[in-house]
Amino acid sequence: MKSSDFLTESVQNASELLAPLLFPPVCVLCGELTGIAPERDDSANVPLASRRRFASFCRLCETSLVQSAPSMQAACERCAWPATGHRRSSAGEDSAQIDGGDDQSDDLPCQECVRRQTPFSFETATAVYRYHEVVRHAIIAAKYPRNTAIARELAVRLADRYRERAGIRSRTISDEPESSPLVTHVPSPFWRQFRRGGVGTGSLASRFAREMNFSFGSLLETTRSVQKQALLDDVARRENVRGAFRVRRRWRKRLSGGHILLVDDVMTTGATADEISRVLLDAGAARVDLLVVARAIRDAQK
Repeated sequence: MKSSDFLTESVQNASELLAPLLFPPVCVLCGELTGIAPERDDSANVPLASRRRFASFCRLCETSLVQSAPSMQAACERCAWPATGHRRSSAGEDSAQIDGGDDQSDDLPCQECVRRQTPFSFETATAVYRYHEVVRHAIIAAKYPRNTAIARELAVRLADRYRERAGIRSRTISDEPESSPLVTHVPSPFWRQFRRGGVGTGSLASRFAREMNFSFGSLLETTRSVQKQALLDDVARRENVRGAFRVRRRWRKRLSGGHILLVDDVMTTGATADEISRVLLDAGAARVDLLVVARAIRDAQK
């Protein structure tokens, strides 16, 4: 471990011990008192910076936050649509091995993937939660620098979900292979960054990369102003982001053959992530996978 990393972790651990003596631990969302953080099964493999003595959320917020996690674990691996019944084979797996034979009559395609006329440019999409009220509050709050605890907590949970999906365990920097993915994020327009005082999803992505011991880089920049996607319909969303991103000049030669993990907070139609993935692949990346905190289902009751 680097001396700077050791010093950082030492300061963080000291603050974890001293802070409750001065300020009672409270929920980062509602301000209610929290208790001791639950013991993690893989605590020996979790970076010290991610271990917490006290829970970040109160019991009520935690329960509301994680209520959709089970359905997302059964979601489509291609688009993260929380449907069940469709086959979700891992890369390189033979379908006959999965089904125990050639009969695949029980396999149901993901309705969202079927609805799309063209496949997404990213290879897979992984979401931790389904987008709902408490998740929305957490995601919005995490965009602001004053709420670093929330961004950190969401990044840790995104990393846990990625480990679960990828079937890997956290590694130390010293044994990280050169082929590890490169983490990046959806760029925010400058005026939005200025208003928030931060880089939005850049903080989430960098904390996720730190948790996984992957390299991080702000690979992209916007080429023009774009409207907020939440205000547009499906067709307008695609047109809104078409040609709106490009790879930064200093990163163009480093993308060749690389595996990119694109981190964002919410996926709704996937238009932004699809456009960015296309840009990254055109620039030479071999593969792009999308990781989001939440998957929005607009026809579902909120």
